[in-house]
Amino acid sequence: MINQKLEGSRFDLAVVGFGGEPTLWWMRFLKKGYYHCLVAIKCQKEWLLIDPLLHCIDIVLIKKGNIRLYLKKHGYKTLDVNIKEPVNKLLRVSVFTCVETVKRIIGIQKRSVITPYGLFKYLKKINKEGLDILNL
Repeated sequence: MINQKLEGSRFDLAVVGFGGEPTLWWMRFLKKGYYHCLVAIKCQKEWLLIDPLLHCIDIVLIKKGNIRLYLKKHGYKTLDVNIKEPVNKLLRVSVFTCVETVKRIIGIQKRSVITPYGLFKYLKKINKEGLDILNL
């Protein structure tokens, strides 16, 4: 087992979804329509949906279907993102949130991004500047 070699590749495309409903009292302070975020990673012809919830991280392999259409039907806005390998630096200790989970999956280390709407605005800004993001 020690000498076994692994073969594979990094993922390069993800769809980030923004939406959800307020389920906790403090969520009323978040922007309406931006209570939660999740990410789907393109794995060849399939998608790996990663939904960071308060009590667990729900991971589902989607073998068929249109992930963008599915999320839109469930009230989510979607952005396509090119996943980048982040700079190798120590990240600050932060609260375990859906935003922090999605940021780490897609390679964003921006400390000021702490809410789903903040992440949405940041990704849209990167899109306008033409860096590592596609908006579909």
